[in-house]
Amino acid sequence: MLARLARPVSRTPTRIAIVSDPHVTPTGTGTWKVYHRTENRLRTAVSTISDLDADATVLLGDLTRDGRPGEYDVVDEILADLPDPWLSVPGNHDVPKRWDDYEVPTPGRFADRYATGELPCTRRVGGIDVIGLDSASGGCNLGLYESHEGVIPEPHLRWLDEHLADATTPLVVLHHNLYHPRQHTGQFPDGDFYQLRNADELREILASHGVPLVFSGHIHWPATAVRDGVREITAPATCSFPQSFLLVEIDRSGTTIRLVPLAGPKGMAEAYTLASSGSAHGQGIAAHADRGLLSTLPLVDERTPPSQSVGGNVSEAVRWR
Repeated sequence: MLARLARPVSRTPTRIAIVSDPHVTPTGTGTWKVYHRTENRLRTAVSTISDLDADATVLLGDLTRDGRPGEYDVVDEILADLPDPWLSVPGNHDVPKRWDDYEVPTPGRFADRYATGELPCTRRVGGIDVIGLDSASGGCNLGLYESHEGVIPEPHLRWLDEHLADATTPLVVLHHNLYHPRQHTGQFPDGDFYQLRNADELREILASHGVPLVFSGHIHWPATAVRDGVREITAPATCSFPQSFLLVEIDRSGTTIRLVPLAGPKGMAEAYTLASSGSAHGQGIAAHADRGLLSTLPLVDERTPPSQSVGGNVSEAVRWR
């Protein structure tokens, strides 16, 4: 169990799978993202979700390694087996960049293929209003064509403010992180983190409407932080250590978030080894593992008095060392 939260709550029990950062490539190998396993990890996530009777699946972006047509072809073939309904927001690796020498889907084409035609969007799932934001495309003239940073365009912020006024139990999802990693994971190599430029503006809107929970991806590590009543859960990647996705269950008692591993001990060991010898980002993740940040869960338990709180053991697939 990753977290037990007092909010959100729902009279209608609702189960949502959260999948992030597959970085699928049919040609890449190695690196801390374990490119040669990306297809298999996403296939395993899809088949596992099919067995979990989820009400919906949300993908938090970076579906592809770099937005190449062949990468999208593989993603589409895999997601064809994902039970409906599902939607995805784009990540910084899914959208056009200045240095691309191939065609990458425009924001509109991405929304048509992966978000039933529009982003931002809102979808009713059970007792929850899932609100998807595009933090990666940036709209016009916002500089993201030459950066992996994120931004929520001003028109999208206005849209969000209007739609949150009518949402009964909102759950907001986007790719880029609302809070800086040092606020939820501790030490992290700043040079390898591409931030959400207007995170404070977004947080103020969420707080003003009492939004209790936001999911983001991007950093490839499960963590949490809360400010002004708005809690962010960052989802792990399916591609890199600790290869997994999240299962979110919301009912009258609150919200339970579980970590669902996608690799056994050998796969986890391989991913850890590649991370520890990889880029600054990968080494940062390996360092978090070395500090035992996944040895005891949940990360937060708002429904057990502190004097009674006992962290549950992470699953055998993660507890590989």
